Amino acid sequence: MDETAKGEQGDKGFWHTAPGLITAIAALITALGGILGILVQNGVIGWENDGQQLSATQEPAGAAGGEDGNRPEDAKSAPEQGGTSPVSWDRAEADLVRRDGTSTTVKASTVALACTTGSLQFENGQQISLEKVRTIRFDAIYTDSASADGLVTLLNGQELTDPIYTWNCPVWAQNKLGRVQIELEDIRLVKFNR
Repeated sequence: MDETAKGEQGDKGFWHTAPGLITAIAALITALGGILGILVQNGVIGWENDGQQLSATQEPAGAAGGEDGNRPEDAKSAPEQGGTSPVSWDRAEADLVRRDGTSTTVKASTVALACTTGSLQFENGQQISLEKVRTIRFDAIYTDSASADGLVTLLNGQELTDPIYTWNCPVWAQNKLGRVQIELEDIRLVKFNR
């Protein structure tokens, strides 16, 4: 080879070769990704998520509700209150609050709504174990349709507003003194202390 041809090839550095260009592009992409990650973590750049960020204690949408994952259409999610583990069901107590403001504390596992213990049924067909419930607020009682309007708040903060079947049965439970019964038109709130 003559000196002129050799000098032209020798002037080409690493960055002018195909492997050099690929390495440079990969390094640039990696650097940009790292900078982007730092900016997102520090809140400089935010991503739109329609408010559906999940915490470690919250169930994904569609997982909450009944045994089969269905939930009432008007359910709303909220973060778990308190952030602590609930008291076990067999040790939990419940407050039965009357419309006049008086209340009675009972054993949670003995609370009976709609003539049965252990569950709550909505007009839309959803049935929920009382173990998953934090509060049941009764706003209006309808004896002609054996139902009630109100708000059911689950342990994870989810709120359910579908009408509740009552079968016009009184609310009853047990405490250390014996059976407690409150007529349906007199009940205002059932609060499970968990």
